[in-house]
Amino acid sequence: MEVFTFFASVAVLFAICKLIENYLRSLYIDSSRSRWVLVTGCDTGFGHRLTLDLDKRGARVFAGCLTAEGEKRLKEKCSENIVTFRLDVTREDSIQNAVNLVSSTLAENEVLWAVVNNAGVLHIAAPLEWQTKEHYDKTLSVNLYGAIMITKAFLPLLRESRGRLVNMSSVASMVAFPGVVAYNISKSALEAYTDTFRREMYHVGVTAHLIQPSGFATRIFPENATLRLRQAFFELPENVKEFYGEKTIHSGAVAQVGSDGSFDPDLSKVTTAIQHALFARYPKYRYPVGRGSVALFWILTKLPEIVADRMFAAAAP
Repeated sequence: MEVFTFFASVAVLFAICKLIENYLRSLYIDSSRSRWVLVTGCDTGFGHRLTLDLDKRGARVFAGCLTAEGEKRLKEKCSENIVTFRLDVTREDSIQNAVNLVSSTLAENEVLWAVVNNAGVLHIAAPLEWQTKEHYDKTLSVNLYGAIMITKAFLPLLRESRGRLVNMSSVASMVAFPGVVAYNISKSALEAYTDTFRREMYHVGVTAHLIQPSGFATRIFPENATLRLRQAFFELPENVKEFYGEKTIHSGAVAQVGSDGSFDPDLSKVTTAIQHALFARYPKYRYPVGRGSVALFWILTKLPEIVADRMFAAAAP
């Protein structure tokens, strides 16, 4: 009976703690016009949708777009609260231009409250033996180095506001998927960078938060993805091509390239999480979002590796 009473007490205490946590998480700070947010990768996907959502709530946004077409498309949908501009996170001159724009736009009573490193690419989906240093460089230059350099460039402004850094990670940081090795590496490394940043800035007052989406229809695969696959295959040494066979291009995880059909189209699930990280009084450090992000992928990280290996193992050549 005493054992039952003990466990019942623990359960009640846990429930009370969760209720208190949920209440505290529901409190928001003022997303007023004096607090600006900078978002990268706003041409399409999460960045585009996030900018529109922030505009609706009256927030002020610096929206960085890689292309003129993406900037034009976003600008047509937004109010004067949104400042769109061209930004290539892989180029130092483009980043410096962004710093100059932000610094010159902020009024005396305004601050850069947050930076959202959303820009990301999945350059190629192919077996790791097919991928060259160039493939790795093109992925890491955006997903990892771009986020790092943007953060470094705007850190003085974030220190002044004691603001927030929000980095776009992925469930690929929990479970490494076959066929996207460079993407997996970039997201795992970004998480290590974010944790380091948060601990170095702990007493400074700048916080850092990670968004970990599962599969969403964001058009992350390039339009010429299949062509890149075929090109990578035909550039392999003959003995490697013989091992895999051309049929590998059309099998396994690689077959998903260019298709978002199995992905969740509701991007608001992710943009809602980002807004919580931006404006909640007590934000979380990590936000798993989407199908299986907690129920499957997080649980898999706690189980023996053989479970995930059997579930996600690539098809034999």
